[in-house]
Amino acid sequence: MEALRADCVICASGQDRPHSMPEGKITESRKTKLDGNIAIKLRTNLLYNLCNTMYYRRKILLSLLEVFGGSLQSTDCEKLLFNFCQQTGKNHYDFFPYKYGPFSFLSYYDKRRMIDLELLKPVDDFQLNTKHSYLNELTPADRTALLKFKSTIGDLRGDKLIKKTYRDFPHFTSRSKIAGRHFTPDEIKQLQFAWNNDTNPAVFSIGYEGLTIDSFLNKLIANNITVVVDVRNNPQSMKYGFSKKSFKQYVESTGIKYLHIPELGIPSAMRKGLGESVSHKTLFKAYENKLLPKQEAEIKQLLDLTNQNERIVLVCFEADHQFCHRHTLVEHLQKNKSFKRAVIHL
Repeated sequence: MEALRADCVICASGQDRPHSMPEGKITESRKTKLDGNIAIKLRTNLLYNLCNTMYYRRKILLSLLEVFGGSLQSTDCEKLLFNFCQQTGKNHYDFFPYKYGPFSFLSYYDKRRMIDLELLKPVDDFQLNTKHSYLNELTPADRTALLKFKSTIGDLRGDKLIKKTYRDFPHFTSRSKIAGRHFTPDEIKQLQFAWNNDTNPAVFSIGYEGLTIDSFLNKLIANNITVVVDVRNNPQSMKYGFSKKSFKQYVESTGIKYLHIPELGIPSAMRKGLGESVSHKTLFKAYENKLLPKQEAEIKQLLDLTNQNERIVLVCFEADHQFCHRHTLVEHLQKNKSFKRAVIHL
């Protein structure tokens, strides 16, 4: 935003005023004109900064709207965006099975942000509110792929687009509430071959490092998880969708239960110096020998849960379970004679 600050400095110093007019004698109309010019400068610089700092995925979304005429109904936009990502093999956005098929919470978050930035109109559908062409800011390969996708998909919208999407990607129909409107019972049985219907009780573990909220939820559904057990001591995250309030909401919106047991996490004080003066091995040993013995009630709560007919997943941040305390927690559970479940680290 240096350009914005520079403009403000020029205005404040008076350098943008005509030299022939004495200070304090600017007419009201001239002042109004100057204010208008300043506003235009600020808006121009803001747009310039947006173009150069915007997430690339948002440029993909804006470009998609651009090539499809500037306006799409919400369901059509999601399905077209999903199909484009699948066709190109690039996860500009990730998706998971939801009420109306493949869905991305992140795309709707981006929609809200771009409404705030006045790039989209504040309406239910996805409608452009800018004449700037973001299509020209895509890489040549992505621009070509998007134009080819538009040519291939043509005018396919609404129910026909939904049906095509469901047929091509049956995994994403597993949570759909509208599949029965588009397929016969026999056809739905065919779709179900792509679903994971395994109900055998098991204990999974997963870290959300490197994942979006959508790809994370997709992993849970792909493994037919029924209960998420959040074992973070402090469930706050800079990653969109993973702080406790929103995380719980998103998980439960898929029909999966959410439980937070902060006592089974590692307090920040114990992590101090990790990777410098404190090794992971030392940290996990202290966790096992000093912290877990004090959490008998929480350990029993977790053991009781594993002995129910549930497919639970222990959730923390680190992608590699060997660098996360959840692997020590699982090993602690396995030492208990009442623990009889298979363990799978995702």
